Amino acid sequence: MTTLFRPTRPFMLPEGAVVVLHKGKSHVRIGGSLYPLSKDGTKFLKPAAKWAAEVVFADGRRKRVRFSPNKAAAQVMLADLLKKIEDEKAGLRSPVTDHRRMPLTALLTQYERHLLDKQSTAKEARQTARRCELLFTGCGFVQLADLDATAAERWLAERRVLPKSEGGFGPSTSNHYAKSVKAFGNWLVKTDRELTNPFRHLAKVNATVGILKNRRPLSAEEFTLLLSATRTGQERYGLSGPQREALYTVAAYTGLRASELASLTPASFALDADPPTVTVEAAYSKHRRKDQVPLHPELVVYLRSWVAGVPLEDRLWPGKWALHTAGFKLIRHDLAVARSVWIEQAGNTGERAERQKSDFLAYRDREGRTADFHAMRHRFITSLVKAGVQPHDAKELARHSTIVLTLDKYTHVGLQDAAAAVVKLPGFGGAGAAPGAANFDNGRGGVRTGEETRTPGSRTAGSPQGLNSQAIEENRGEVRAGEGSTPDRSRTCN
Repeated sequence: MTTLFRPTRPFMLPEGAVVVLHKGKSHVRIGGSLYPLSKDGTKFLKPAAKWAAEVVFADGRRKRVRFSPNKAAAQVMLADLLKKIEDEKAGLRSPVTDHRRMPLTALLTQYERHLLDKQSTAKEARQTARRCELLFTGCGFVQLADLDATAAERWLAERRVLPKSEGGFGPSTSNHYAKSVKAFGNWLVKTDRELTNPFRHLAKVNATVGILKNRRPLSAEEFTLLLSATRTGQERYGLSGPQREALYTVAAYTGLRASELASLTPASFALDADPPTVTVEAAYSKHRRKDQVPLHPELVVYLRSWVAGVPLEDRLWPGKWALHTAGFKLIRHDLAVARSVWIEQAGNTGERAERQKSDFLAYRDREGRTADFHAMRHRFITSLVKAGVQPHDAKELARHSTIVLTLDKYTHVGLQDAAAAVVKLPGFGGAGAAPGAANFDNGRGGVRTGEETRTPGSRTAGSPQGLNSQAIEENRGEVRAGEGSTPDRSRTCN
């Protein structure tokens, strides 16, 4: 019969040790405790902290197994192990049991290989496995049996309150870690390594609390001046000024991400198709599927001449500018140049001082919002919403999984936009038109001034300036004082 015992380990007798008889056997008193002597009387035997048992496994192997320092708990653990051995002898052993003592490092290597086989990029696979590895190391998980959602939850909470310099991160990054380990847990279940996902109850946190980066889309004026300054700018990251001008233009009118733009060649564009589109191959798309994005008619005219001299298979924007999110450095430099030019063009000293105080063309405004490269995507999606595009269509053009992501995170609507929406309400008669409704061209965004109607797209196409003056977001139906009015550039632009 298998019984519990506490293994002993011999230690050298300390000097001046007092040997006494206890129950007819020689013991030594050390620190108020009695320990039996070895047979030769030169050492004392100190019991281990954990209870153990000599167990004979189903394959005939005899092995000493350690359990718990608590004898009652050790008895339960021993009984559970003996039952599993008997089940295995009867052919009832679950394949899950074979993996319980498997090192997590070996499992993470297999999991990373699995992600690569699913056509994830090497960067994505390594990043997912690395997040799991960091969490497991931080929690002290070594074997599969160690995985515990409560410990993982506590580790993530501790990281969220630490400064970044000490290994801390924000709620959004915390959610990425939670997503990675939950995906790892799902893989364990699918491959019969676990019966249930050990992280199935690991919840995400509110990512809007303590958010590390808040973006702002450039206004139409800012975007026009950015392109103008970039066109004559010096080369940066291997991209000339005209190349960067085209890059910003395509980014703002397609919503493509930096890595997707960096993959484009002239062959990616179907400018003569109906409708004209740009295709992002699955290997470069964020959700790993082939995407086709329709193109604005004026963008088609511009691209037709711009890509004409580039070989079909050559990258339009080559180099490493899209790696390690370095795209923000490109636009930060170009915004700084555009802002300097704008300030120098002030009519007098007072106006120059006012412009210097404003956030116009600033990479980061006083509220901490940044106009980085990804803000171009925010601008595209915000423009769609302001132009009256239906939420579902905006979601599809943004290639988002949910409308909530499109409207809550990527749409930036201010007080002026809300006020313009209120003007569109019916008048006090209930069914009549709102006061001043005659100024609107059937809600399509054109603005009447006297007998003439100015509609979007009425300016010259075929150049970035034509695209900018059209300014997708201006299609929202704002009433302007007249053709000659110019906005006050000295104020903060949203």
